[in-house]
Amino acid sequence: MTLFWITLVPFAALFILLIPFRRPAWQAAPIAYAITILIAMFVWEITGAVLTASILNALIVFLELMLIVVFALLVLNVMIETGALDTVKSAIGGITSDKRVLAMLLAWGLVGFIEGIAGFGTPAVIAAPVLVYFGLSPLKAVAICLIGNSTAVPFGAAGTPVVIGFAGLDLTEEVVSDAVFYAAAVHTPMSIFITCFIVYIVTMEQPKGSFRTFMPFAVFSALSFSLPYLAIAYFVGPELPAIIGGIVALTAIAYAAKWDFLLPSTPEGLKVSATGSDEQRDGSAKQAVSRGAMLRGFAPFIVMSLALIVSRTVPGMREMLENVTITFGEFAGADLSNLTPLYTPYFYLALALVTALIVFRIDGRVLRAAATSTFERIRTASIVLIFIIALTQLLLVSDRNPVDLPSIPEVLGEGFADLLGGTFVVFSGFLGALGSFMTGSATVSNLLFGSLQVDAARALESPAAIFLALQLIGAGVGNMISLSNIAMAAGAAGLDSREGEVIRETIIPVIVVCLVAGLALYFW
Repeated sequence: MTLFWITLVPFAALFILLIPFRRPAWQAAPIAYAITILIAMFVWEITGAVLTASILNALIVFLELMLIVVFALLVLNVMIETGALDTVKSAIGGITSDKRVLAMLLAWGLVGFIEGIAGFGTPAVIAAPVLVYFGLSPLKAVAICLIGNSTAVPFGAAGTPVVIGFAGLDLTEEVVSDAVFYAAAVHTPMSIFITCFIVYIVTMEQPKGSFRTFMPFAVFSALSFSLPYLAIAYFVGPELPAIIGGIVALTAIAYAAKWDFLLPSTPEGLKVSATGSDEQRDGSAKQAVSRGAMLRGFAPFIVMSLALIVSRTVPGMREMLENVTITFGEFAGADLSNLTPLYTPYFYLALALVTALIVFRIDGRVLRAAATSTFERIRTASIVLIFIIALTQLLLVSDRNPVDLPSIPEVLGEGFADLLGGTFVVFSGFLGALGSFMTGSATVSNLLFGSLQVDAARALESPAAIFLALQLIGAGVGNMISLSNIAMAAGAAGLDSREGEVIRETIIPVIVVCLVAGLALYFW
């Protein structure tokens, strides 16, 4: 167990610096990375060559994630500079002037849909800055987008956390299907908690009753996503629950809001602002938007969404696009990451940008202004990202050591399993969350800890599907506290050096969902 306690040190340091000491992540991340290097070199005795390989891999992954953030921000900033986002805002204003409804529409329905087709931290990167533009504070916007995204994550990017994350475990089709259903079955009632928690954050510091009176609409929003999500998970599989759930939720929430179904009156402080500033818009002053203007305003998002849906759902298309790779070979015996430029979300965000440049007839001045705004937002986030990614990549290659120790994540997982013994099932969701916290990816969390969950199930003579379902659930909610995901969303939303505050908002739903899921499946 000594190694287990040693491996906790960098993560404990990260949490202590971010939460009690309230240090910004651009200061905490380098310290945690330095501690990890010391542990890797003096305990795991990895060589300088392996350390260098992890750094090279980190640079490749950093490039991919930064391209996602940069292209997303360029699209949004171009739309701001040209006034196209005002058109989008006016169109949405025809549906609602209530920030609570906007949160359900964008931080629940939209992020669920985008997670289903894209993944890679893209949903919060797109939705959070839009919410800020509509008048929500950057902290609230980032927090609620990360929270709302968590339900869709187990089946994000057309089921990648299951299809890829559980590959190599030698599981029967029945076990995988059961795990998918169990995860969706737990998330369905928990979706009500998630949407209500989102509304709670939005209504903090607002008049008494603004949370309670909105709860019926929050429950309706939750079920409009989770019921089709559950049905698709049961009858179809892991590829489509988030995509279909997102489409149904967006449609249902928009129509319900349009016709004031289950909606209370809107307090003045919760009306969507007129300009993205603190001015409050008169809800009756809704501008009429022609269909042509609305279509032009939404064109970049329509093109991106259609291209993503085709790439993820048309038979054979996914494999064809994934086969187009840029390879970097290997270094010191370790395979370096490949780029899949036609499959990763930055390609589709680039399509959205090209669409915006054509539809809005962008000139050089507008593009320069958009690029300047983009650069100003990503400076701090890029520092956090590079160190967190470097830490993650070092963890992943730590099994390449001369003393035959398992990797650092394996030691962590096995240590938790030994520590908890027979009660491990109740807490196994936290292992999935730990994996996502460390790596920023539910898929990688499943790759790291999927086999351990199966081994634990066999040792405890329990169904493997239950442990794998908890792994899926934990890996999904763990994205809320992943520093790489927070840094990407915060950079896009203009929230600098407040990552610890985001974690303080998101840690509660992580704990609640993991505990409730563990107890529910323990007694299943």
